[in-house]
Amino acid sequence: MNGMQCARQAFMRRIRPAPVMFLDYDGTLTDIVMNPEDAIADDELKDLLLKVKKRFETYIVTGRGLDDIQNLLGIDMDIIALHGAVGMISGKRIDFVPDMDRYIRICDDLFRSRDDLIREFPGLRIYNKNGNLLFHFGRLDVSMHESLFHKVRDIGREAGMDIYLGKLIIELRVPGIDKGITISRIRAGRNALIAGDDTTDEEAFRKNSDSLRISVGRKLDGSDCVLPDPESMRRFLQWAVQIPE
Repeated sequence: MNGMQCARQAFMRRIRPAPVMFLDYDGTLTDIVMNPEDAIADDELKDLLLKVKKRFETYIVTGRGLDDIQNLLGIDMDIIALHGAVGMISGKRIDFVPDMDRYIRICDDLFRSRDDLIREFPGLRIYNKNGNLLFHFGRLDVSMHESLFHKVRDIGREAGMDIYLGKLIIELRVPGIDKGITISRIRAGRNALIAGDDTTDEEAFRKNSDSLRISVGRKLDGSDCVLPDPESMRRFLQWAVQIPE
């Protein structure tokens, strides 16, 4: 059975007619790009997401900051951002962790002092996500990757933040929260579909094991079905919105 057959059969058997949809963005709905700011939703994706939103309760679940993902989408969607730390739901911002302002201040301070780190690691790009801090090393010489990781790990320990290593990125994250915790809180036991492509989505899979869990690009721990790429994920969603209620 291929991934599309697996996803469709599991959907019909386990979670129809009205699951809550939790969809990662980068690598799941759009291809991974070298410059994160270039991952702008195309018109086809916008139209598709509006159809999905009309048919199902839907959340875009991402590690990006709220402003960033809203600008990339260009349409009104409910969002869980910063790996579950904050959300924009029904037009209202929600902090899912206490004292979120503290982590915003920490990241602001670290971002203001970034010049020394950029000089030490030529090609490094640093993004302030208003609560998380992302270090993108896609343009950094591979010989410097390990030393950068150790440097960011030390910064994170001193700041009291978690460390996450992803595709071409290292990130300082708000501690004690992840996608899985926030998804579980929102779905409140309801049937759900969770789709993602990276280790942060494995957190969501583990803590919502009764959901239909679709990994994109490669098999993640805990996934039920694997789709090969974002284009396949889009085709699956196009199919799902046409299922009779």
